[in-house]
Amino acid sequence: MRVVRFPTRPTRVADDVRAALTSLGRGQSVVGGVAVLGVTPPDSDLRLDAVLVLPRGVFVVVGVDLPDPAMVLSAPLHAEWKADGWPLVRPDREDATEVNPGLPALALAGRLADRVHAVDPTIAVGVVIAVGPYVKTVEQPPEDAAGPVRVVYPTAASILDALDALPVTPRRLTTQQLRAVLADLAPDAPEFEDAVLIAEGFSTATPPADPAPAVPPSRVSPAGPPDTPPMSSQDTFRSSPRRRVALAAAALFVVTLIAVTVLTVSSREAPPPAAAGPGSGQEAPVTVAGVAFTPVARDAASRCGPHHAVGDVQSFLLEHGCVELLRGSFTTTVDGRSVSVSVGAVTFADDTVAGRFEELATTPGTGILTDVATEAGRWAHTAPTFEGAAYTTRRDGATVRTVLAQVDDPAGKEEKLTSRVAQTALDLPLR
Repeated sequence: MRVVRFPTRPTRVADDVRAALTSLGRGQSVVGGVAVLGVTPPDSDLRLDAVLVLPRGVFVVVGVDLPDPAMVLSAPLHAEWKADGWPLVRPDREDATEVNPGLPALALAGRLADRVHAVDPTIAVGVVIAVGPYVKTVEQPPEDAAGPVRVVYPTAASILDALDALPVTPRRLTTQQLRAVLADLAPDAPEFEDAVLIAEGFSTATPPADPAPAVPPSRVSPAGPPDTPPMSSQDTFRSSPRRRVALAAAALFVVTLIAVTVLTVSSREAPPPAAAGPGSGQEAPVTVAGVAFTPVARDAASRCGPHHAVGDVQSFLLEHGCVELLRGSFTTTVDGRSVSVSVGAVTFADDTVAGRFEELATTPGTGILTDVATEAGRWAHTAPTFEGAAYTTRRDGATVRTVLAQVDDPAGKEEKLTSRVAQTALDLPLR
């Protein structure tokens, strides 16, 4: 997929959308097509997070910012949304009216679909509503899931799954159709040569004359229940006062998704395999401050790629890059308890960028470096989720280290044990 970036970011979740799409790479081996980020069509007040013009159709990505992270988001198209069982409410109304923030997103997507169909009525249009800052599970009613709209927390894997499920145009789009759509939606986008577009999966054939108009799948009525207030895309929402998700828990929410997301994305993106590890008996344990750590997997990269992190941490690394990233996974036994440890060390071009990264990495809910043994499938036991893990960081000049430590079979509170292991693991050698 070719990615064209414009500066417009209509929502906070736009950064996650950008990171997910950028990670797909070029060519049609994964999905192909052209993604235009921050779309603002001329003569229009539309501001969209992304429009994907693929060989199989056009897909609109509209962001919706939630007030807090959530484990489960219930997101019906025409009823109130609930985060972990509690309705979202409008903070600017005295009656705290419950709302559906997907309705304005659908309205925006519908207007974009109208523009696409005005250019070519044969092109199918699907809708992806991207929610954030983080949602572990999005629930849609079966009748909604069978239609042209998907609600997802944006990762490379979730967006690919959504695209696979949405309606498609019967024939591959041609380079001519692509250029016509881009000329209307983003005339300032760069011109791609035919060879580039063919590599992205588009056809050079001439579309058949007088084609029958496609059923406009994205034309989902934005009208909700009578008591659902209309809102603009700039409206904000908050959870019911009865329920708040602590920001400190957000980091743990993100970490629980690491194993599933990284394994799924790595299978599609085929990242470089981790070096054969000491977990298979090839390396001796490493002792630091009297604690023996057995290596499971290691990885060294000269640049930071999309599969190396998740959340805002991933976006930061993709935007700023790095000169080296070292990762290591270890096991240790302390006080008779088995502990899994994930360590990362990111080196930047200068101390200033490193300082900004450290500040981001220590903020709850911003994401984490991914675990290399989970990515490579090297854990001898079930891959740790690192939910509830001890987390610590340290900066040495232009290098920032992060550590996660989790007891493999927790039995009660383990904070002191895992915190001690995490602090010790900051000095583990990663080469």
